[in-house]
Amino acid sequence: MRALLLEDDYYSNSVIANELVQLGFFVDQCYDGESAMDSVYNQQHDFYILDINVPYFNGYEVLKYIQERYPKAPTIMISTHVEMEYIKKAFSMGCHDYMKKPFELEELILRVKNILRLTNCNRNDNILNLSHGYTYSLVSSELFYHDIAVELTRIESLLLRILIQNIGNVVSIDVIKTYVWENEDIAPATMRYWVHRLIKKLKNGMIVNTRGVGYRLRKLDRSVSEG
Repeated sequence: MRALLLEDDYYSNSVIANELVQLGFFVDQCYDGESAMDSVYNQQHDFYILDINVPYFNGYEVLKYIQERYPKAPTIMISTHVEMEYIKKAFSMGCHDYMKKPFELEELILRVKNILRLTNCNRNDNILNLSHGYTYSLVSSELFYHDIAVELTRIESLLLRILIQNIGNVVSIDVIKTYVWENEDIAPATMRYWVHRLIKKLKNGMIVNTRGVGYRLRKLDRSVSEG
């Protein structure tokens, strides 16, 4: 998943972006409305978090542009403004939520997850059935075991995501390294460590190691018969 974050305070931007990354997002960090507009033009995002008072184009103008290109795009507006007129305007323009600064980061993440669920609750194609009672949300990048959320770290979440995107096929070590570690030069033992951690959170045999090549997540219809 990819998120756009518009926040002109560098510290706040960094802190919020880090939380979104931990949730499994790739984050395009914008510090003014012009860069946000450019990012919206070049890339569709799965989620938008917009501060209102930012340089150049304000958050309302960016929201209007997003709505023109991607109607009903999941969006949270954030602002120090607590007056009702600001809140009413944001909702009338199509945002899904409005958070008054300062706020707890945990609350922001809860609201992000909730909006993703609500905006996709009728889209069954976003829920992938894995084997042994596991399901996976392609929207929120969450893993469930019999509808109970399985806690994943950021690295575990990214590992599972790339395996699911290529389910049934071997994902090479190089592809995993690029996707999860952004091509950072990591030791082979590091990758094995994190894959092993993910394997422990799934049933035996769901992830297959093709020695020296990469890893594969079994397809549901072959989860029993594959060797």
